[in-house]
Amino acid sequence: MGACLSSTSAEEKAAKRASKDIEKQMNRHFEIENSKVKLLLLGAGESGKSTIFKQMRVLFGAPLTEDEKQQITPVVYNNTIVSMKILLNETNNLGNYENVVAKDKFDFLLNVDDQSEINEEIGVAIKELWQDPGILTTWKRRAEFQIVESVKFYFNEIERIMKDDYVATQQDMLLARVRTSGIVTEKYVIDGIEFEMYDVGGQRNERKKWIHCFDDVTAVIFVAALSEYDQALFEDASTNRMIEAVELFGDICNNKVFENSSMILFLNKKDLYEEKIKDVHIGDQPAFASFDGKIGDGDYYEKGIKYFLDMFLAENKNPDRQIYHHATCATDSKNVEVVFNSCKDIIMRKNMEEMGM
Repeated sequence: MGACLSSTSAEEKAAKRASKDIEKQMNRHFEIENSKVKLLLLGAGESGKSTIFKQMRVLFGAPLTEDEKQQITPVVYNNTIVSMKILLNETNNLGNYENVVAKDKFDFLLNVDDQSEINEEIGVAIKELWQDPGILTTWKRRAEFQIVESVKFYFNEIERIMKDDYVATQQDMLLARVRTSGIVTEKYVIDGIEFEMYDVGGQRNERKKWIHCFDDVTAVIFVAALSEYDQALFEDASTNRMIEAVELFGDICNNKVFENSSMILFLNKKDLYEEKIKDVHIGDQPAFASFDGKIGDGDYYEKGIKYFLDMFLAENKNPDRQIYHHATCATDSKNVEVVFNSCKDIIMRKNMEEMGM
């Protein structure tokens, strides 16, 4: 009987030790999870948030592997061909075909398969068309149809892209467009702190997947495109993209899920915005008729940014909440690095508060 009691006691001690070990592991796991900085990227479709996401990898993650470059190369081919074919089709739709000089190249490219590699023949056709007055007239009216504006980088780089030994570069990767669906996660260690960043689909049909997953994020980075003040949504041609972004920001900013998260606003695509305001007046858009700047004014650029910023900030219903904001160019690594470093202190302070430090 004594032996039995001794055996039971030893088993109990072993069980207690195992229980304490599990508890320690759980506490350690909780501490690690709690110390992570969790960043959620949100924004309407085509805002450039996925490019911000990719920039974070460029700045803080592992460099592109050769395999990844090979994987991105056909995406660049496809983005370039599909975008040029959009321009050709819209040239027909807008009645500009008669102004096209390179009609043989026009007809040839329309029959090229979207998944083709860009060889010299296809590349020469794209180069001629990108210089063609009829196509350029259509490009100037791009707000009237759906096309990713940054694709002009590929058009301008077509001589490099059409070479036999072409492999996608880091900059090509940043501009490659694959619509985000679902949730994508990346992890980085920055200044000894683990960061997790989440990118989610921006189109309307993706948004229902967002909220329930992210009730404990340290900060929300909301991305809106400054240059899209004259463009309509991909999903709804009757809705202005800037208006949609402002309304979505209001929904996110005032959602109880994010009431304890820092809110950071990136007014993105400032480079495309700066180019567009030379020709497209903000005040000519019905939704922004109250804008009183004049094209050519020395302060037009800053005045326009402030006008849109005020619209976003007006959506915040919590007077105690501070919205941190920056104008950004997601394709410019240096700009994103400077902006993120200025945001990092805000994010770290918030994370330390949550940890009780």
